[in-house]
Formats: sequence, structure tokens, C-alpha cells
Amino acid sequence: MDVSLPAAVFVTAVVVLSLVSLASASGDYEYWAKAAFTTTVSENWRFTFEERLSFGDEARRLDDHQTDFCFTYWGLADGFGVGLGYKAIFEKDNDNWLVEDRPLLNLIVRTKVRDWGLVSRSRFEDRIPAEDPESWRYRNQVTITPPLTFTPLKIQPYVSDEVFVNFDSRDLCQQRLYGGAYIPLHEKVRLELFYLWKLDEQDDNSWHDMNVLGSYLYLLF
Repeated sequence: MDVSLPAAVFVTAVVVLSLVSLASASGDYEYWAKAAFTTTVSENWRFTFEERLSFGDEARRLDDHQTDFCFTYWGLADGFGVGLGYKAIFEKDNDNWLVEDRPLLNLIVRTKVRDWGLVSRSRFEDRIPAEDPESWRYRNQVTITPPLTFTPLKIQPYVSDEVFVNFDSRDLCQQRLYGGAYIPLHEKVRLELFYLWKLDEQDDNSWHDMNVLGSYLYLLF
């Protein structure tokens, strides 16, 4: 179902304002930018390569740079993918860059419920920082898309929730709440714009919130 431009503006504004109202006034502001390239290796295999930059201090300072790739197999069952990948993270710490290697396993389920799109991605990460002990972390992100698009551009809104759990403590250590939209720019090019409210647990068991605006570009071949 297509929705007119005024309705698109109204719904988008409601979603963004609702999410912003959840974030405290003391929260910091970041901007995330990513470019992702996905290609078909064979009938059931996909390869994805991504580069992401994070800018902190109200988007004025480069805080980290992430590079990752993943091979995903979609031949086990309809709508079910298994991916093996690797991520390298370079985080700025004053004048130094802290490096973390992160092998990972993805389990992805894609389905529809009454025409609503549902994607659940479970990720198991082996975190190997250069300066700290190795640890394991579990992440689960659930993304929901309604059965409607906005304007002739076919803009697709979505909401998403992602939780992070450390294996050693078995405690929730981070949560991310997204609201955004996918915008097709070409048959094989898609833009994602979103607002994200991120909560991180601190060493004293308090929680710190972060407001994030993001733009991701996807190239499909």
C-alpha cells in the first residue's frame, strides 16, 4: 500500500519525536555513516563487506572506524540464513587507536506476519581487544516493517530493537532502539536513514544514553 507525502511526513515525525522523547536531555549526540556492498557468490551464498565511521562530540570528532565482512548461506531453509564473518574495530583514545578483532556468527530469520515484515538476527561475537581480556557477547536485533510504503519512491519505514548480553556476566549491557526508513535510490542501491537511542551500562551499574543519527548506503550486486 502506498501512502501520500503528507501522511509520510506525519508518520515519520511521530516516530522520530516519540523516540527522541525517550532520550534524556543529558544524552550525547553521535553520527554514524556506513557503506555496505553485497554480492551473490552462488545460488545460496551472499558476501557482504561494510565500512562504518562513528563521529562523536556532536558529530565533530571521529571516534571509531569499523570494517567487517560476512559470508551468509541461505540454503538450509526458506527465510533462514547462517553467516560467518569478521569485524575489525579501531577506536580513538586520545592520540591512540585501540584495536579489537571480532570473529562472529549470525543466525538470521526472515518472515512475514499478516503482511508485516519481521527479521530477527542473532549474533555471537568473540571480542578480542588488543589491550583487554577476550570475551563473548550475544546480540539480538528484531526489525519490523509495516505493509505500506510512502510516496512514489516507495520509502519503507521500520522500527527495530537490539539487545546485547555479555556471556561472562549474563547481564544486559546495551540496548538500541531504532526508528527509520529505507529509501530505494536505484534497483540495486538503497539508503537507510534512522534515529537511534542507545543505552550503555557503566562500570558502576548506572546507564548512559546516547542519541544517534545515521545514514547507511547499501549496494546490491
